[in-house]
Amino acid sequence: MNMNTHQNTIDLAIRHFIDEKTSGRVAGNELKDDILLTEAGVSMLEIYEIVVALEDRYGISIEEADLQVKDYNVSSLSKCIKRKLIRKTNETLSWKDAFESIVFSGHAPALKTPLTVHLDPTFRCTSRCIFCYDSSGGDHGLNEMTTDELKKVIDGCRELDVFEITFGGGEPFIRNDFLELLRYVKQQRLRFYILSNGTLITKEVARELSGIMDRRFDKIQVSLDGPNPEIHDRQRGVPGTFEKTISGIRNLMENGIMPVVNTVLTKINYEYIPDMIPFLINQGIQVYRVLRLHPLGRCKDLRVYNELKLAPEQTESIFEFLFQQREELVGQLQLSNDHACIFPMSARLLRSNVRSLPGIPPASYACGAGTSKLSIGPDGSVYPCAYMYEFPELKIGSVRENSMKELWENDALWKVYREPLVPAGKCARCDYLYHCKTGCRILSYSVYGDMGAPDPGCYYEPSRLLTQEPVEK
Repeated sequence: MNMNTHQNTIDLAIRHFIDEKTSGRVAGNELKDDILLTEAGVSMLEIYEIVVALEDRYGISIEEADLQVKDYNVSSLSKCIKRKLIRKTNETLSWKDAFESIVFSGHAPALKTPLTVHLDPTFRCTSRCIFCYDSSGGDHGLNEMTTDELKKVIDGCRELDVFEITFGGGEPFIRNDFLELLRYVKQQRLRFYILSNGTLITKEVARELSGIMDRRFDKIQVSLDGPNPEIHDRQRGVPGTFEKTISGIRNLMENGIMPVVNTVLTKINYEYIPDMIPFLINQGIQVYRVLRLHPLGRCKDLRVYNELKLAPEQTESIFEFLFQQREELVGQLQLSNDHACIFPMSARLLRSNVRSLPGIPPASYACGAGTSKLSIGPDGSVYPCAYMYEFPELKIGSVRENSMKELWENDALWKVYREPLVPAGKCARCDYLYHCKTGCRILSYSVYGDMGAPDPGCYYEPSRLLTQEPVEK
């Protein structure tokens, strides 16, 4: 795949400012990348004005220690800005990470209030995704909460000082009252994050949503599994979904809403991931995330999961490709740095950046489930995490019977999540246990029936230990 066919947006910005600051005397679009600006006739004062404009645009500082003025050309400026942006991304701590570090570092078993609440108002959906973690599509026979009940839940979030509500499903826009609920969220001065397949986002819905969202904080993620209908529709289980999803994305963008595009990685779309990069750039998308397959919902049947999951070498290949592209595409397309496409300690590149600490237990085994977040299903059932919906034995309670505050403050209900677990299998003696803490608890529970067992996405093999393979149910 040749990425050079897409003009880098940083280069374009530099050329634009050259035109602007020289009043068109030096044509930026005609200037070769390696020609020094001074040789092209740009004065020192104009160069400093260009640098200031670039600093303002990208929120960085360019100093002579980074690049001497006499060496400024389009190429050197672009590379300098890329380095600054990559460093800024790696060093900037998100508000979630900052708060969750209190728990993850072992300073507290749980936060006094959840940072986020994952609220699924419905399991009804316009898609039938072959891997859906909660088997959405039908009504599950659930008695969905009414508009008033959901508003009461939102009131509970406000009472608990929750930062953000994540709306998923099912497809949340399938509910006629969803926009009303979003308005109510903003009335309570809360942030929201929407997980959608995009198929119901008409021009009218996008226009209304644009009037509700605070673009500084509120986000929407749209699922797109391939650059063509054949791949996307196959994974999403309904013909015609691709065109509806693309239409929904365009409707959002036309109304000033830039969605995050998310792809679930399987054997079906593995070879098409590189094609997604130029496709998304051509669509004008700015943020892209690739998520590994989970043995949940319709993939809870390990025969299905094993048919769809990638081989270790394929997973590693995609990870390394995306890792490389993330740096090359800075300023053009932001690739998520959460490494969600792979179990992190499976990646050689990530292991090489952390210390091997054999025999040293983690400061905390906690994940966000029950310590910094909780999830609420369509019928009001409360779980530590939305991935747990199909395990009724893990249900904590119901907001139809108790307030979220009552449930959150009852430590006995969350004991298994707020106290250390016992690592099992190869995790017990793994030299990277300190960093991964056995991985995702619910994925281990789904496959092995033990939250301390190895994450099923982990294919790193500690020395002298045997591999633990999933046993088909």
